[in-house]
Amino acid sequence: MTAGQITSPRRRSLAASLCLVTALGVLSVTGPASAEAGAPCTAPTDPTGVSYPLPCLSEVFADDFDGTALDPEKWNVRQTSWSNDSNVSVSGGKLRIDMKRVSASAAKDGFRGGGISSRQRFGYGYYEITATLPSLTPGWHPAFWTQMWDGAEGRPVYDRPFSELDVFEVQSVAPHGTVPATTKLDGGVITWNNNTSGNDIKNTEFKPRFPWKKADGTPLWNEEHRFGLHYTPTTLTYVLDGKPVGTVPNPVRDPMPGTASYPAAAYNSPMSIWISAVLTTPAYIGADVPVGTTFGTYQVNRVAYYAPGGQVPPVDDPTPLPPAFTTVGEDFADGGARWWKKPGSVWSTVPAGGGLRHPSAQGDAIALLGQPVTDPPLPNTLPFAPDWTNVAVEADVTLDGDGQGAGLMARAKDDQNYYYLQLQPAKQQVALVRKVAGVSTVLATAPAVLTAGEVHRLRLTVVDNTLTGYVDGVQRLTEDDFVFGTGRIGVKGYQQPFTVSDLTVTALG
Repeated sequence: MTAGQITSPRRRSLAASLCLVTALGVLSVTGPASAEAGAPCTAPTDPTGVSYPLPCLSEVFADDFDGTALDPEKWNVRQTSWSNDSNVSVSGGKLRIDMKRVSASAAKDGFRGGGISSRQRFGYGYYEITATLPSLTPGWHPAFWTQMWDGAEGRPVYDRPFSELDVFEVQSVAPHGTVPATTKLDGGVITWNNNTSGNDIKNTEFKPRFPWKKADGTPLWNEEHRFGLHYTPTTLTYVLDGKPVGTVPNPVRDPMPGTASYPAAAYNSPMSIWISAVLTTPAYIGADVPVGTTFGTYQVNRVAYYAPGGQVPPVDDPTPLPPAFTTVGEDFADGGARWWKKPGSVWSTVPAGGGLRHPSAQGDAIALLGQPVTDPPLPNTLPFAPDWTNVAVEADVTLDGDGQGAGLMARAKDDQNYYYLQLQPAKQQVALVRKVAGVSTVLATAPAVLTAGEVHRLRLTVVDNTLTGYVDGVQRLTEDDFVFGTGRIGVKGYQQPFTVSDLTVTALG
């Protein structure tokens, strides 16, 4: 969701038209409103007296955030780097997303935001949010937008094009303390292709830089307003407090000159609603801001989607989307073919699906779930993206002889950056370890009776910033750390023969 530059003649003409929109109220669009399900229900030519949602639009989905918790039937808590589930709460009839500094690090790992994404997907129609945006949030990016993924982990590999609607995004363009304030709102559309490796490759981007402001030109911070976008096959109409304030041609169906045309499947692709606030520019945060600071709370009173006849129009590509892989099991019967193995480490398969074994007491043996991402993909590429945020990894681990230890990994970036729950037989203890750029730090230890040949059930959970280690069903260790927000799971031994079997990965949240 980064801002694009308007460089082509068509883009400049649209930007100029938006300036005209600001002055005159709305660009004209053609076509009568229609109440028929699936009909375009275009914006009126004359916006005088028009209020949204239009009479031809009926409510399909809504949440007023009553109660004390997020409705799990409607929403997934957003799972991504630098987001914490604990920053998302519901109280007093509002969804609240906090933006916080969690450590002294000046990089993104020093900060956490949050967000949610709808389990249901939509397409053409009218999207509206009633929200209060905090002012003075340089570096942060509260937004109301859509995309194909519903936020659940592990993320499927879709291998199809899709569109992203940005109803609004807070764009920070200057550091903390800048006077006058230069944080602004804008919106737009991006088209993507989720390829055969699960990567989102940007195809086109149109940012009309629409000036979300009140009629008198004053900003909208710290006040509750309704922001809407009516998305049709031909137009995008932006709506503030029920009044249309600007209409532009739909760039997905009618691409900008100089940009690639897009497959018809992207025209009305299935899209989940996303409400999020994450850090984009840590350099804009003042170094003097103390740990624990809350930079503001993005508050949402209501979110809704409307469509003609109260029905979601059929998508242009009706192929069902695969579900998230919230639980993954592994018996290693195929020799761990889906796993990346550190070069130089030797692995063998225990017969009859009995596990994966590293037989040597030499070297650093690491295996990470998921082959390296390539396009086209390598053989045995997973049908889901291997990164996880809040996750539990659990397996039987057997120390097959004397050595330095073995165990389970989480939020691994590669073989030099990860969290690690390790059985350490030489020290008769279990440890939580963090490795950053090849340097290991022991975060916590606890005594453990460890004998070669015995099987121990290990479980490592990472929830927000809290790591917890279990041995044979008993919690033995817990520690807070803020370095890694997401990553792969794995198994590891150091100068240790060991076997791992009956492994499961479970998304938490």
